Amino acid sequence: MVKKVLDDNANEIGKIQDIDINLKENTISEITINPNELSLRKVNFKITPEMVSEVGDYLLLNISKSEISKDNESKEVPDVEVVNPSELEERNTS
Repeated sequence: MVKKVLDDNANEIGKIQDIDINLKENTISEITINPNELSLRKVNFKITPEMVSEVGDYLLLNISKSEISKDNESKEVPDVEVVNPSELEERNTS
């Protein structure tokens, strides 16, 4: 089951992609959210359990999307790799 994630203003910001669990302490250490945005640069948000206010039909956060975005600016994961076409031609002829 995929849980939708809402910020403190009830705006949908994405869906849970992954949950990191510390098995020794039986705690959740981090939750990865896949945003609902289409773009060339995929940015997954990482949140901690302290940012969660409620879990039910939705995962409700106690912070806004803009606050999450500021915390995760350096964690961009590109969906594509930019290459020079001439480099590809060189690889194919070798």
